[in-house]
Amino acid sequence: MWRKKSNRRSGVEPPLDMPTLEITPQTNISELVADLPIAQGVLEAFGLGCSGCSVNKKETIEQGATAHGLRLEPILIALAQAKRSGQVPTIASEDRRPQKRAPSELARKQQIKHIVPIMSGKGGVGKSTVTAMLAVGLRRKNLRVGILDADITGPSIPRLFGLRQPLIVERDPNGVPDQHGQTPPLFVPAQTRSAIEVISSNLLAPEEDTAMVWRGPILSGVIRQFYEQTLWSELDYLLLDLPPGTSDAPLTVLQSLAIDGVVLVTMPQALATMIVRKAANLIFQLKRQVVGVVENMSYFVAPDTGKRYEIFGPSNADQVTALARAPMLARLPLDPKLMTLADSGRMDEVDSPFVDELAQSLMDVMAKVEKPRETISII
Repeated sequence: MWRKKSNRRSGVEPPLDMPTLEITPQTNISELVADLPIAQGVLEAFGLGCSGCSVNKKETIEQGATAHGLRLEPILIALAQAKRSGQVPTIASEDRRPQKRAPSELARKQQIKHIVPIMSGKGGVGKSTVTAMLAVGLRRKNLRVGILDADITGPSIPRLFGLRQPLIVERDPNGVPDQHGQTPPLFVPAQTRSAIEVISSNLLAPEEDTAMVWRGPILSGVIRQFYEQTLWSELDYLLLDLPPGTSDAPLTVLQSLAIDGVVLVTMPQALATMIVRKAANLIFQLKRQVVGVVENMSYFVAPDTGKRYEIFGPSNADQVTALARAPMLARLPLDPKLMTLADSGRMDEVDSPFVDELAQSLMDVMAKVEKPRETISII
């Protein structure tokens, strides 16, 4: 795939630091940056910030440009200029601007292939972290992914990905004006460094620690609004990070949104297992299905000895999967490195075989799930 430069006539090999990769749409981003470090500055100038995340190890320039909504040709031209000059060229503002869907296009139906809520029933089991890991793993498969943070009063997703800029809100030119003459708002989702689209109530507040003092009916309305009035891309997966419990927010999602199935997150602790079983029973009462179970914090591997410890007790995964009538997607260990990345807002950098295993397991399950629903109509 790569062509190494050489001077066959003189027998002189190029200097060791001379770039040897051809810059094509199929050039791997990680390999390009390793071979041509100035390429990282070029990509960052375009706002293609995944040159430092784990997704770029499996992503080409073309795939990265598509995921970020950027035109490919200006990126290739700029990279070629930087390779010749050793400097980042000036990038035109229109080339740095993602090609987002115009509000007028909302009149058509939008395609979102799979809509999967992540639910636990109990707090503290790492549901938001599992959602983030799933999103990163799916992006590493070169899929388009969005996250709707439905935990309105306790959102975690923006912090996990280091997102702090407020959401952009536009008015729908095709919407029906209200009594004040205002048409419905349209949210432009935030985007992580690896092009995961995110909608969260924490991106509406001026400060991330602002308390959202909203009652149940308002919460349900906000979730519907996030779901229906967002300028999502043509997503392969929309993950919904649900709050703990079995009240308003989960009921809104399970009863009124066009979901494919639910991923249940549990942990070995007996109390957590009991409450997760309650969540599974609620899902079945509402005639929805569980498509998979994730046992988080399942064990800990000591880095010095490699010995495995079941800190929260022996696994109850078999009991939960039997009740949920769904396969085990993954048993995830306690990982201090993962927690460090999560606390510092760098979940895009997670590079673990468990991330790939989790994403592949979900993809395998979803390939077999029937879709007895219509596509989403964004209002």
